[in-house]
Amino acid sequence: MYWTLWHATLTMISMPPIPLGVDLGGTKLQILAETPAGERTWKFPTGPGFTPVDFDAHLATVRAELAPAELVYGLAVPGLVNDEGVVGPCDVLPLLNGWQPRAAAVVNDGQAALTAYAAGCAPGATIAIVGSGTAIAAALEIAGQRVPTTELGYVPYGPEATLDSVASGAALLARLGLTAPELAERLSGHEPAATAAVRTAGEAFGAGIATLINLFRPERIGLYGGTLSYRGYLTAALAAVDRRALPALRAACRVELAPQPDLLAARGALLAVR
Repeated sequence: MYWTLWHATLTMISMPPIPLGVDLGGTKLQILAETPAGERTWKFPTGPGFTPVDFDAHLATVRAELAPAELVYGLAVPGLVNDEGVVGPCDVLPLLNGWQPRAAAVVNDGQAALTAYAAGCAPGATIAIVGSGTAIAAALEIAGQRVPTTELGYVPYGPEATLDSVASGAALLARLGLTAPELAERLSGHEPAATAAVRTAGEAFGAGIATLINLFRPERIGLYGGTLSYRGYLTAALAAVDRRALPALRAACRVELAPQPDLLAARGALLAVR
């Protein structure tokens, strides 16, 4: 018995911590672990009622599966984060406002996604990342210098609307009164109302991308987020980019789907830990 306890203690002491990249979004919590045996992922549902207690419970599930190793994690959140790692205004997860997670790094989700995307870009480039999920996210580097957190979703669109209220996944589903699976099913059947709504949302998203091109002249823009999976959304967005961006600047900017877009923010949070 004593040998077993001693051996278990020695194993815990000698085993390095396992780093996690955690992407906490408006509809799901995605966790990416870098273990000695390779990468592992977990996914849990979230929503407007999600609380720090819920987060701790899901993290405990992952911790139990990876025991006896210790965990160290970076956290990407869909809101502003101050220098002390306190989550500020967070519209899609309002019960997290004022939360200070026990993480090695806490970053805005757009900034985390940009960290992962920038790893595959030339040093010193002007690049951007733009996401469409529950809300719109964006982050930017100008000549290799990171710009503080941006809120592209709050950019006005039309007389009263914003990009968040027109282009985001949450706005799209609310407008149609559908769940994500229901919308996907109606799009597969080419239902006119669903198809038109997705096209309108995609065009607004494209207008946001064109705004970044016209203002900052990026060389590359990576796209990510679950809303891009809806049939017709990305096509409408790219067509709007071509119409709305200054042709010379559009020709000089590569707009692409980011590698492994589902894990992009989680991977950026993992890089923040490392």
